[in-house]
Amino acid sequence: MSETAIAAKKSKKTPIKKIPDYLIYEVSGGRPIYYKGYKEVLNKTKTFEEIKMESKLQAGLKAEITMLIGLVLKKMGYQLATGELGINISKKDKRGADLAIYKSENWDWEAKFSDLPPEVIIEIDTQAELEEMTEMEYVSQKIKDYHAFGVKKVIWIFTKSKLVFITTPELPWLAYDWETEIEVVKGVSFRVNDLVKVG
Repeated sequence: MSETAIAAKKSKKTPIKKIPDYLIYEVSGGRPIYYKGYKEVLNKTKTFEEIKMESKLQAGLKAEITMLIGLVLKKMGYQLATGELGINISKKDKRGADLAIYKSENWDWEAKFSDLPPEVIIEIDTQAELEEMTEMEYVSQKIKDYHAFGVKKVIWIFTKSKLVFITTPELPWLAYDWETEIEVVKGVSFRVNDLVKVG
């Protein structure tokens, strides 16, 4: 086969479809992690707005936690941020937190991702498409990133298994059921079952 024929054959290859940046949920180690359902958006079977939506359980739980602890934390010198706060952990790691609790002196109102670690992060499930890792591998890596960045406590609520995972840099990582009282900071706690009104 001539060089011209080979070049023509190569040019007929289907081009690799670039995934738009807006479908990137997080970046870990410089590699993008996409929103769960991003392939449906690429195939035009779902819209981006549809895959970003939360269930009533997830959205309601986030709202209940915010209402329960938000004002109390404010009076104690903390700022609660909700709504998938962007956190710049490093140049190669950008994460999104469902609820993040900062000391007031470490919080400002600039329109940008946070470059400082929260004291506590509360996560509810995940919106990440897990193609090359299990859910627990993803959760474990994200928690390690948080603690390496300086986050003192991570509380991760799982709605399918009805478990709460609590981690700190010093203590063993432990899982609790929804009946357990979860301490956010000293003097502020909640039980998931009390918030969602289920047995």
